Amino acid sequence: METPLLAARAPLVALGIAIAAAAILPARAETYSGASSAEDTIVRAPVWIYFEPVPGATETPPPPAEELRAVARYVLGGMIYGWRFSYTPSDRARRVEESFSLEPIAEISPDDPLLRIREPIAEYPRLYAWAEYPLDEARARRVRGWSSVLYPTAKGRGRGERVAGAGGIKAAYEAAALNAVRELARKRTKNKPREVRGEVLLRESPRLFADQGWFVAEVRLFANLEAIDPYAAY
Repeated sequence: METPLLAARAPLVALGIAIAAAAILPARAETYSGASSAEDTIVRAPVWIYFEPVPGATETPPPPAEELRAVARYVLGGMIYGWRFSYTPSDRARRVEESFSLEPIAEISPDDPLLRIREPIAEYPRLYAWAEYPLDEARARRVRGWSSVLYPTAKGRGRGERVAGAGGIKAAYEAAALNAVRELARKRTKNKPREVRGEVLLRESPRLFADQGWFVAEVRLFANLEAIDPYAAY
């Protein structure tokens, strides 16, 4: 009888991803220098998925290799390009509910040949790997610019439902970003604002782990608060 791990090998090998038994990957993302101006800096992050959906999942997930690549694109995109956000705090007196939107500033395309999946490890029920993306000098300079003292840092934790698969991983990162932005906004303004807008960049060392039926993401962000709109005075 074919095991789930053996069944998953075929699509992984077809996409050039070899399976090897080894120790669990370290949990920290990192950057290192490349060997040419076209690869001035290489950004890498650990990513993982489950081989199979949990009972109760509403959608059939894509093949493991495809799903792992989608998670890699999302995490590395947040580390290289960042996300644009809009945040409205809840305000009971004004009957305003909290809202938060997070959109990528730019995305890594699904067929981008620069996106590399390295050192995959099959530890059923999970598939782990390092995701890498090389930056040319201009992109590397932009990423380094975020570490300027002009941009404060914030950290947050968020959850996403495991039954949602890769969508639950994305939801966990979005919830973590919301909590980071919320805390930073509270420190920056005395009165509750009507809306806060800006951009955030995912710093090195995002962490994702499972807790019962949830994906949990812990992030540190660079934040650019472009606008803090107050309520009009009466």
